[in-house]
Amino acid sequence: MPGQVHNTPYLDCCSGPQVATIKTLSQGNHDCESLCQCQNCGAYWFYRFHEYVTFMDDDDDWTVWYSRLAPEQARLILEAKDRPDLSFLENAPGFMKDRSGVQRVTSQPTDPWM
Repeated sequence: MPGQVHNTPYLDCCSGPQVATIKTLSQGNHDCESLCQCQNCGAYWFYRFHEYVTFMDDDDDWTVWYSRLAPEQARLILEAKDRPDLSFLENAPGFMKDRSGVQRVTSQPTDPWM
């Protein structure tokens, strides 16, 4: 049974992307890493959330990244007992969303502790 479904109309894997978490690698109060899969087309995405908390009104800074993965990369993550090497994300195009909006990016961080 799939996990959390993410609201991702900006992803480009199909005409109606709906990605669900299939494996969480790390989860904290202010960051998350997970492998997701589109429920409509089967494409794999690596999801990362990071929030920098300032404790100053609404000044918290959050960012979400999605990078599309090849099936082999997804399999590596699914089969890993521990956190796998995610260095391939350094050159993984995808999307970044923050309070400014959504933009295409050529990479994402490779660990949750930026």
